[in-house]
Amino acid sequence: MQNLERIKQQWAKEIPDLDTSTMALIGRLQVLHKHMTSAMSETFRQFGLTDAGFDVIATLRRSGAPYRLTPNQLLEQMLITSGSMTSRLTHLQKKGLVEREQDDKDGRVHWVKLTDAGLTLSDKVIYEHVNTQKQLLSVLSAQQRQQLTEQLREVLVRYGLE
Repeated sequence: MQNLERIKQQWAKEIPDLDTSTMALIGRLQVLHKHMTSAMSETFRQFGLTDAGFDVIATLRRSGAPYRLTPNQLLEQMLITSGSMTSRLTHLQKKGLVEREQDDKDGRVHWVKLTDAGLTLSDKVIYEHVNTQKQLLSVLSAQQRQQLTEQLREVLVRYGLE
């Protein structure tokens, strides 16, 4: 945080009437985002996954049995481009974590499905992921986490992002 305070002091010296409170808040959010993303990425790497790979297998896992979705359903839930999706699926398929299959009743429909190995891995990773998140937020009380969650939700709602 010393860096953020130094930046704030530099602006105060150069332009004294500049209100840097928004800069300080957004800067802290950015630093926190980088720290949390790095910690969560490390958890995924322990299982041979990237953030992107985890996102796919977690989406398929939480969809419920038979743990399959069409590529379009995956795109809708993950909010990424189709090019990104193709790359992720190809990588996960090579690792034996997902498979692509044609629908038995409609040949135009294709499914992306967790393999048994993908299902087993997803269950291991999700527990570690949640543990990592708990550790990251352990500096806050349950009440503080709830308050922060509500405040951030309010900001997201006002931007139409939630």
